Amino acid sequence: MLKINEKIRPRFGEVWMCHLTDKGGSVQSGYRPVFILSNNQNNTYSSTLNVIPITSKMNKRKLPVHVELWNYAIFGLKTPSTMMVEQTTTVSIESLERKIGAISDHAILASIGRAIIVQFPIFAGC
Repeated sequence: MLKINEKIRPRFGEVWMCHLTDKGGSVQSGYRPVFILSNNQNNTYSSTLNVIPITSKMNKRKLPVHVELWNYAIFGLKTPSTMMVEQTTTVSIESLERKIGAISDHAILASIGRAIIVQFPIFAGC
């Protein structure tokens, strides 16, 4: 595993390969890409960060909390993939292995924002 240091810190919007701990059930686990959701101040000073797991299974039920990534290659992914916002989780920075890409496309970021509002409705009234 890559040792994260001051020069190599994840930033919001990046896609990293991550070792997600097995939590049982249908929770995403294993070595997989994740989207860095937490803000850059957190990512600089904290030993944990918030991520959204990404799956290559496109046959999952389409939910309003899923963001499909059809232009996968520009994000560093090998296949069309789905971000699973309902499985947003906190990971140790040490579980990250390497950066593979980033998502800066405004339409995709807006879709992520809408999915977050659906998943966490406290934001809907703000």
